[in-house]
Amino acid sequence: MKKLLISILVALALPAAASAHHHGLYARLSGTGTLASANGTMSSTKLGTGTFHSTVTATGAATTRTGEHGTLSCAPATATVTLTGTSTMSSTLTGKTCTFTRAGTTTAVGSLFFGRNVTTNLKAFLVAKADGTVHGAVLTGLHHEDRD
Repeated sequence: MKKLLISILVALALPAAASAHHHGLYARLSGTGTLASANGTMSSTKLGTGTFHSTVTATGAATTRTGEHGTLSCAPATATVTLTGTSTMSSTLTGKTCTFTRAGTTTAVGSLFFGRNVTTNLKAFLVAKADGTVHGAVLTGLHHEDRD
């Protein structure tokens, strides 16, 4: 199960790393809560420093895989992320939410959301740990005139 979780994270990271010249960090997020509702601080080159609020809602049935290390459950989901700095930006993203529970326990180690808004070209990921901390990032595609 650990290998499956690592494979998912690598699959998410490699396309972003391979196309890093086409994408930029829009905002870095750090706060508290759960994936269902999180609040905290954000830093952004476009919006400065400020706050964020996010909500994630599963929109379909989960697919569950159980292995010797635990259970990974993923479902289609939507997230709304609001960033408030020098101005306010809000976006609804479509993607997946996943939760991992170690074998022999009933409490999830953590959960994550990854998704995108094809209209605004925003992508986001959020990671919520069992201790109540939430971290993430909002990425955006760069326009031709923004490239170095």
